[in-house]
Amino acid sequence: MKKLIVSRKKAFAGSLLPYWIIVGFSKTIFMQKYNFDGDLCEMSAEGMPISRITIEELDRIGTRINNGQIKEISVADDVNNLFVSTMDGCLSNEINVDDCLKINEGRITIKTKGGFKNLPYPVVEC
Repeated sequence: MKKLIVSRKKAFAGSLLPYWIIVGFSKTIFMQKYNFDGDLCEMSAEGMPISRITIEELDRIGTRINNGQIKEISVADDVNNLFVSTMDGCLSNEINVDDCLKINEGRITIKTKGGFKNLPYPVVEC
């Protein structure tokens, strides 16, 4: 088993929205399975995200992380990718878990980009 320490940096944009850490299958397969077109959700005329996935489904496949929170995650040795989703289905970049283990002992940081005029979305860094 591999141990990862995932921290979500505090940010005003998207501070009330939980994110889900998804490991175990690639972002491309995830996008095909849930019929996603692109990384970001559409926005309504009122500036609200149009959800592409349910919270129940995200709870089933991922690990919830809130603003400013740190989670320790154990993943199988054969798992080598990780990405993050917002509660509405905006997706982060995908990273290689093994690279993060080599670079900084499995410490992963989630930052929030966007907000105000654009939808907030996660970015994952080793």
